Amino acid sequence: MDTVVAELVSFFQALEVGSLFVLALVLIGLALTTAAVAYQVIAIRRRKAASKATQENFEAIAADLRKRALEVKKQDEGLRERDLTAKDELKGLIKDANAKLAEQRQRAQQQQVLKGSQRTLKESVSQIIVVGLEDIQNRMLQTDFTGTTSVVFGHSKADLQRKPELASAWLAQAVAPRA
Repeated sequence: MDTVVAELVSFFQALEVGSLFVLALVLIGLALTTAAVAYQVIAIRRRKAASKATQENFEAIAADLRKRALEVKKQDEGLRERDLTAKDELKGLIKDANAKLAEQRQRAQQQQVLKGSQRTLKESVSQIIVVGLEDIQNRMLQTDFTGTTSVVFGHSKADLQRKPELASAWLAQAVAPRA
């Protein structure tokens, strides 16, 4: 370090003794160096200001984007809730429709069973009537109608027993009201 100081001292002594030209060169060099340093300081400050403005701009844009994201999120939640509500309503409607369909199927089955029961009942009643009429015919044929054979238009008891059609015709005549 002592050598640097010694060199500087000898340089300034040479300047005192030496020419004015060398002094002008040194002063111009110092002025240019000062100007360069000042320019660098100004450029750095401008960049800092520009980057600060850009950063603030980015922060403002980021804040705006966050606000928009929150709005979109709220809208999305609203849509989800609406979708869930609609889905629940749709499930309820489907459940109601399924219940109605099941009820209609059950009614149709009950109607079919009822129709079958009615058919069976009609057949049973018809069978009972036929059996009853046959029983009545058999009783009438088994009873002794010796005095009433003349009413049967000349048919004897044996003819009536052999030919049930004649007995049915005779019964119809006997039961029919007389005018």
